[in-house]
Amino acid sequence: MAERDNEIKELLEKVQELEMVFQSSHDEIFVTDATGTCIRVNPSCERHYGLQGIELLGKNVFEMESEKIFYPSATVMVLKDKKPVTLIQSTSTGRRLHVTANPVFDADGNVFRVVSNSLDITEILTLKKQVEEMERVIKEYNGQLEQLRQSHLGRKGELIAKSKVMERVLQLLERVSQVNTSVLLLGESGVGKSEVAFWLHNISNRKNAAFIDVNCGAIPPSLFESELFGYEPGAFSGALSSGKVGLLESANNGTLFLDEVGELPLELQTKLLQVIQNQSFMRVGGREAKKIDVRFITATNQDLEKMVAEGTFRRDLYYRLNVVPVVIPPLRERTEDLIELIFLFMERINQKYSFQKRLSPSVIEKLLTYHWPGNVRELENVLERIAITSDSNEIFMESLYEVVRRDAKAPDLQMAQTDYVKTLVSDPNLTLDDMLSLVEQEILAHCTHELGSMRKVAKRLGVSQSTISRRYKKDK
Repeated sequence: MAERDNEIKELLEKVQELEMVFQSSHDEIFVTDATGTCIRVNPSCERHYGLQGIELLGKNVFEMESEKIFYPSATVMVLKDKKPVTLIQSTSTGRRLHVTANPVFDADGNVFRVVSNSLDITEILTLKKQVEEMERVIKEYNGQLEQLRQSHLGRKGELIAKSKVMERVLQLLERVSQVNTSVLLLGESGVGKSEVAFWLHNISNRKNAAFIDVNCGAIPPSLFESELFGYEPGAFSGALSSGKVGLLESANNGTLFLDEVGELPLELQTKLLQVIQNQSFMRVGGREAKKIDVRFITATNQDLEKMVAEGTFRRDLYYRLNVVPVVIPPLRERTEDLIELIFLFMERINQKYSFQKRLSPSVIEKLLTYHWPGNVRELENVLERIAITSDSNEIFMESLYEVVRRDAKAPDLQMAQTDYVKTLVSDPNLTLDDMLSLVEQEILAHCTHELGSMRKVAKRLGVSQSTISRRYKKDK
C-alpha cells in the first residue's frame, strides 16, 4: 500500500511538473481532440489572439479558422492529411506565428490528439521586412550615387568629356593609346595637360608600369641631365657614392611625360632627341648604353613652330615629338563640361578635407558665367579656396566675394547687385517666388556672416527672431 502511495505521489509530482512547464512555456501550446475541439491551451494564447484560454476551450478549429481568429489552421491540415504541418499563421490581432502541428495516434492508428506549438515571429518578420527595405533603399542609393559619380567623372573615366570638342580629343587619344608613338599635348596653361597625359597612360598597354611626370621648367638646366639620365658612382663632385637611377630608367616599360618641353635648353634637346631615336642612353659618367622601352608624351603651352623658326627649338626634335599633336581646348570652349567639373572638384575637396560643403545656386550660376582664363586649374583653385574659407556647409555669394576681393586676376567674378538681379531674371526656369527666395537666402547668409547671431540679424532686419529662424530653415 505504501509503495502504491509513493508511486501515486511521484506520478502527481510529474503531472504537476509537466503542468508547470505547459503553463510557463513562452511558446503557445494548443491541443485539440480528434474533432478539432480545443481541450488544452496555455496562457501564451492571450498574447497571440487577445483571448483568455477559457474562451478558447471547447471551440473548434474549423470555426476559429472561418472567424479568422487564426488562419490558416495547421490543426485543420493535420486532421485532413494526418501528418505533421509547419506554416506561418496570421491572427485577428495582427500577429504572425510560426506553427508546427503534430498528430498523436492511438493504438488503432487513428488521430487521437493534435498538439500545436506556436512561436510569435511578428517582430522578426517586421525586422526582416525593415532590413529588406533598408537593403533595397541602400541598393537604390548606391545606384544613384554610382550614376552621379559616373556623371561627375565623365564618360571617359577620370576626365570630364561632356562637350563635343573634348569628346573628340579623347576619341583621338583612345585610337593612339595602344601604340607607342609620341604624343604632343598642346593648349593654354591650366587646361589639364598633365591629367590628360596620365589618363592616356592608364588606358594604354603600359598602365601597369610607371608613369613619370617631369616638369622641364622646374629643374635647373645644370641638374636636368643627371636627373634624366642618372649617373654612375663618383661621376662628379657631390655625386652619391652609389650612383643614381635617372627618370628614364624609372620610366622603363612605362611612360615619360615631359611637361613644358619648350623650356628645355638646346643642348638637352639634342640629347633627348638621341634617346627618342635610339631608345637608349648612357648615365652621366657611364660608358655603357642602356636600352629602354619608354613611351614619350610631351606638353607645352608655347608655340613650338614659332620657336623652331626662331632657332630656340630643334626642328628634328619637334618632328619626333609632334607625331600626334593633340590640342586640349580651353575651358571657355567646353562650357558643357563646366558644371560637371564643378561637382567633381567639390567632391574631391570634400573628400580631401572631410568637408560636407555645397554650393548655393547663385554661386553655381556665377561660376558658370565666368570665362576662366586660368582654365581648369583656376576653377579648382577658386573652389578649394571658397570651400576652405567658408564658415558654413552651404557656400553663398558672400564667400565667393571674400575670395575674389583678394584676387585682382578675377575681376569678372565680382558681381554687383544689379548683375545678380539680371542673372536671376534671365533664367526662364525661375518664378518670382524662386527669385525672391534666392535673394532672401543671400541676405540672410550675408547678415549671419557679418553679425554672428540670429538675434542680431533679426534686430538688423526689423523682424522677430522666430521669423528669421523660420525663413532660414525654409531656405535650407
